[in-house]
Amino acid sequence: MPEAIDLVHIDAHKGRSGSVRSMGDKVYRRVAAGAARLIALAIFATAAVGSLAEARERPFDDEAMMEIHRGGLAYERDGDTYAALSMYGQACDMGLAAACTLAGQIEHETASDNKDHIRAARMFATACRAGDDLACTRTGVALGPLSRANSPEPDGLMKLALLAMGEKCRHEGGDQACVDAAQLLGTTEEIGADIAAVRRYAVEACAEEQFAGCISAAMLPGEEPDAAETRARNVLLCNSGWAGGCDALLEPLMTGDAKGEVDQLKQALKAACDDWVGIACANLGLYYTQGPKDAYFPGIGFRYMRSACDLYVAKACFAYGVMHKKGIGGRVDETRAQSLVAHACEIGSPKACATVARIASETEKGEVAGISTTEALRRACRLGDAPSCVKDS
Repeated sequence: MPEAIDLVHIDAHKGRSGSVRSMGDKVYRRVAAGAARLIALAIFATAAVGSLAEARERPFDDEAMMEIHRGGLAYERDGDTYAALSMYGQACDMGLAAACTLAGQIEHETASDNKDHIRAARMFATACRAGDDLACTRTGVALGPLSRANSPEPDGLMKLALLAMGEKCRHEGGDQACVDAAQLLGTTEEIGADIAAVRRYAVEACAEEQFAGCISAAMLPGEEPDAAETRARNVLLCNSGWAGGCDALLEPLMTGDAKGEVDQLKQALKAACDDWVGIACANLGLYYTQGPKDAYFPGIGFRYMRSACDLYVAKACFAYGVMHKKGIGGRVDETRAQSLVAHACEIGSPKACATVARIASETEKGEVAGISTTEALRRACRLGDAPSCVKDS
């Protein structure tokens, strides 16, 4: 996978060739953005007839990844923060979103300089792009210490836009800004930055105060991508495993605003799901169980939710457990439901952990699948479920 571009230092070229490189970077970004749009349009145009590329191999070494992650959970439970960070970091590198979130949390809490905060933000952003909603919000939180009020003047256009995204993310109604920040942090040469979004956030920041990057922002093309280009980019992002793209494809299906593109949108999600993109599978499961009435096929939704859970989408595992408990798409199976909810807690669902805590508190042993009430509450709190945060007496 291409190495992520260093957005913090992207404009920090030194030496006598600095101005030439800077101009070259600007041209490259424009060309890359245009090329990405053309490629994405081609993908979208052919999505209706199936996946364009040969399916990738399963992206997880399941047993090793989960053992490492469980090690991190155990170390954190026992108070060994740095050992937990090491284990979470390894599991994050192997593709487990929950491990990225927990590693980012430790990095953020123990950060001592800007590099630590950026490292935390990148970990949160990785989990956000995989579909972890909490991680999206925490991406903005991690960028907080680098805000315009608390750090030196932004030294480049990309950083200026990123900090503006982070600032908006930290305010009510800033969910999209959180996703935009996570996507910008994940920019690679293969997936170009969303230039329209970069310009939009940078211009907003420059309207409040002038920075060096404002000159570059004013030079970017002012036109917004049309609906076809936006949809095509979302297909490209979804195929690359980015939840923001998959969610954007799901939204018109859920609201009924697809306008003749229902089959294409479903096929685009299916192609991504077939290519091991867990959030695409989860979104199809949601569509077939909670979408429009004419799309209600719980048996199909059941299968897609299972695929998403198999790909470690925590909220999908929780939903899959609820489906087993209520008999949605299959028979009622209380034992299987509890096992799935416990697994969802293990891989990062705060709702699942809160549910495990409640169930465990009602058992004689005070635990479910080896997770005690106290541990389930600790995990739920750690994952952002405020009601589960119990103060020590």
